[in-house]
Amino acid sequence: MTYFRFKTFTTSYYFPTLQTHQQYMYGLYSAYGSKLSKIYWNTFKKYNIVRSLTAISEEELPFPYHQVKDADGTNCLMAFNMGSPGIEQKISILGYDNDTHIPFFAKFSQKLAAQILTRNEIKIYQLLKDSSLTPQLLDYKIHPEYVYLKAEFVEGKRPKTTELTMPIVELCLQLKEFHLTASRIDKQGLRLALAHGDFCPWNILMQENQIKLIDWELAKDRPLGFDLFTYICQVSLLFTPNVELLQVIDNHSSLIKHYFTKCNIDNYLPYLKAFAMEKAIYEKSKDNQSAYSKYHQLVTILS
Repeated sequence: MTYFRFKTFTTSYYFPTLQTHQQYMYGLYSAYGSKLSKIYWNTFKKYNIVRSLTAISEEELPFPYHQVKDADGTNCLMAFNMGSPGIEQKISILGYDNDTHIPFFAKFSQKLAAQILTRNEIKIYQLLKDSSLTPQLLDYKIHPEYVYLKAEFVEGKRPKTTELTMPIVELCLQLKEFHLTASRIDKQGLRLALAHGDFCPWNILMQENQIKLIDWELAKDRPLGFDLFTYICQVSLLFTPNVELLQVIDNHSSLIKHYFTKCNIDNYLPYLKAFAMEKAIYEKSKDNQSAYSKYHQLVTILS
């Protein structure tokens, strides 16, 4: 089989020849970048001659293609997102079952850190299986060499705006009703609840009247408001990096206060500080100096 490589600054995507009803697989990539990157992406999707310049056979793919196919075990067509390089790198997949004609989403993780994250995501899917917050878990395999997760494909759209809105706040309020452990209070006396961990527009899908969250690998119990603060700060770091995070928080104070009022909490600053401390540690561990500096500065101001 022939694949076509779409390369970005951080990773590569591999797409097979897609029929009209299979072009949802192009959803592996979201053109959030410059106008030039959007033009290239649209040209790649539209014109066969552009794709043909990047053709590669399945035997030349720079990952264990046949092992991925064996892990899935069905007669299917797959497109691949190689993910960002690093210890947490994994392959994200959109697929189409040729026998049942059902689309699906999958992850294939080989690196140890990536395996841990994917196992955690499997656990979250199982916890939330009766809710409407996630796609349904279809299958998984935990193998000595890899972890494979397969889930329902949700044909939804990303939010039309990256601005924080009341439906996004209400989604955060839904999540606070779930817990992974029996603990409800941390050592600082802050209330805990399940937090997605990477609660951002690119992990939110709008499907008719429902909102579903994807990419749950960083989820765990955290102090309330973690996802709300993540949404606000991550969007700002990407789209308005020159604005200080405290100013960004102040700009969203009415919606933040609404969330914490619903949680019966008057002072949200201890929760904001706990969030900033965890994010600073995380960004430092990933050697993301710019984001680390922003979060560290916020911790210093709140101390």
